[in-house]
Amino acid sequence: MSFNSANLFTVEEVRSNFTFVVPEFQRGYAWNEEQWQALWDDVVSTAERSGSHHYGGSIMLSNAEPGGTLVELIDGQQRMTSIALMLAALGAQGFPIQFRDNEPLQTYYDYYALKRSHLGPSLKQHVSFYSRNIADAALFFSAQAQGVADEATRKMLVDVVLKRIKLFVLGIHQDFDVHVAFETINNRGKPLSTLEKLKNRLLYVLANAKDATEVVAAKAEVHRCWKQVYQSLGAGTELLEDDEFLRAHAMGWFRHERRENWLQDQLFEQSFSARKPVDSAEVLAYVHSLQVAAACWHLLHNPASLPPRVEQRLLWLKRTSSSTSKPLLLWALIRLSQQYPAVLQAPGRDGEWTAPFAKLIHQAERFSVLVLLANDRQSNVGQTDLNNAAYALAHPGERINHGNSRVVPPLDAAAALTYMSEFLAAAVYNVRDLDLIEDESAPDSEKYLDPRFKRTGEFDADAVTDAVAKRFRRRSGYYKWNLGKLLVYAWEEKLRGERGLPEKKSWEKFAWDGSVEHIYPQTPDGRWSDSILAKGKGKDRIHAAVVNSLGNLLLLSVPHNADASNAGYLNAGGTKGKRELYRAGSYSEAQVAEACNKWTVVQIAARGIAMLRHAQASWNFELVADDAPLIKWLPLLFGEHADRIRKGCTGVEITNQALAPWVKKFMAK
Repeated sequence: MSFNSANLFTVEEVRSNFTFVVPEFQRGYAWNEEQWQALWDDVVSTAERSGSHHYGGSIMLSNAEPGGTLVELIDGQQRMTSIALMLAALGAQGFPIQFRDNEPLQTYYDYYALKRSHLGPSLKQHVSFYSRNIADAALFFSAQAQGVADEATRKMLVDVVLKRIKLFVLGIHQDFDVHVAFETINNRGKPLSTLEKLKNRLLYVLANAKDATEVVAAKAEVHRCWKQVYQSLGAGTELLEDDEFLRAHAMGWFRHERRENWLQDQLFEQSFSARKPVDSAEVLAYVHSLQVAAACWHLLHNPASLPPRVEQRLLWLKRTSSSTSKPLLLWALIRLSQQYPAVLQAPGRDGEWTAPFAKLIHQAERFSVLVLLANDRQSNVGQTDLNNAAYALAHPGERINHGNSRVVPPLDAAAALTYMSEFLAAAVYNVRDLDLIEDESAPDSEKYLDPRFKRTGEFDADAVTDAVAKRFRRRSGYYKWNLGKLLVYAWEEKLRGERGLPEKKSWEKFAWDGSVEHIYPQTPDGRWSDSILAKGKGKDRIHAAVVNSLGNLLLLSVPHNADASNAGYLNAGGTKGKRELYRAGSYSEAQVAEACNKWTVVQIAARGIAMLRHAQASWNFELVADDAPLIKWLPLLFGEHADRIRKGCTGVEITNQALAPWVKKFMAK
């Protein structure tokens, strides 16, 4: 069968006449459920139309050996791999595909598509970003096949795949530049990521170098590094987004510019343009950096392999749901790995690098909590400063530009990270006295906490108060607020302590519905009438303020049933109250049960104050001074309703004297 022109052929005709080779410049297997489902639906709908054929898409082939049956799949790897996995799931035999220089993909394909069960023990040794996708596809098609009524129907579907699905096969001449073809192909399949396109562009620009010997060696090195990159991106518990990684690396390697399509232009129009010669040494320096960066990126997203104090700091940073500091932390780890090889060779071992890196992560966490979450700001606030810091870390000796300061970080990696921690601290808050900022004659040492960084910082206590007030005006308060979630979980972790006590609720399983209970319920009944009088005519907003106040939100180890959620606080009429239910629950539940013989707005306010004080100590900020009267905290706990609640509209007046012993109780542990 000749493929020198475009023709339609059945899957059976194609697989019977040729053995496919996936060239090394191709991306790996990247189709996901959207494409798998579309392929399955095509087969099922074709089966329902008796005798009809279906167009299954196109593939592009190039002869890998003159006159032979070995052909390179220039385009169509995704489709042919999926078809083979579908056939295997339906009980038939897939067809061989050779993945050139890609042992992980080859092992997984042969195991799932060719049913070579003896390869099972080798799967763990060959995990990669793409090989895991083959396993996911195989599971998907197996699940679909199990839903087929009987064996006869499965055999009929196999017959449809082989004989009634037709492929548009385009054969290209060996002299045609397949790299150009690959880069410009657009079909029904999943679009190439920027990282995948970049590899092919680098191979293309290297192919134009004058020294043929140098070209061969350089292209081989690109293939080797790319293989390592994807192994790092796929080696953890989840597949890491390759373009997010590429962008984070680019923030340090190149100087970021605030314009649309900056990364695409930087990579494909400036640094590695197809229209101008590129120095192979420059290309290799870049891909070597990507290889190291991918290993560091893996560590950042799989912190269990790092020293415990670094792991804990990364877990807390992840809980802030912020990605703004990732480029800075990536380049911090790259910089450390250059000075301390053990960072990548033995990442779990404590070293000189551990403390400054943990400190930097903590400052990144503080930035996310105080600048973004507490101020209720957009996620890109402060991004320019963080990107400039990443660039300075990536280029030792470069000045870091921020405001009107031009300071060069130290050359030593650990010292540079310490400097960046101080820079982030100043980016959050750096003012001694706001009045002095207006007095230009005052020396910097009087105006700024750190006079190296002439800036006020992004944190604004008034903005936090405004954000809280706005949420209470909407009646939601701290409930279902990202900051509220963080504060509730931080309190649970404080009570758990660092003594190796078991975790009773993981962050990953924390969901507002089912994980958090309003101690004073949203729909209280008569059992609460002696404790809190917040329901009734004209009191709906007061009720919402009390219910959704921080101190009233309790993290549960397991959900309580609806009746228990509305129960009174104490036992009554032979029915267990909430206090009794809490005794065997989370650390937060147990503390409330042990400390509180009643539950009124005084206890709600006192617990909220304790939680906010803990937050101030953890992230080093100040909303209310520690020595201020306790009632100063009330606007942060009840919004604009604080004054009415303080004066006793819920049945009890809140005074400093009433609060003090309860705050002390909650802070005791």
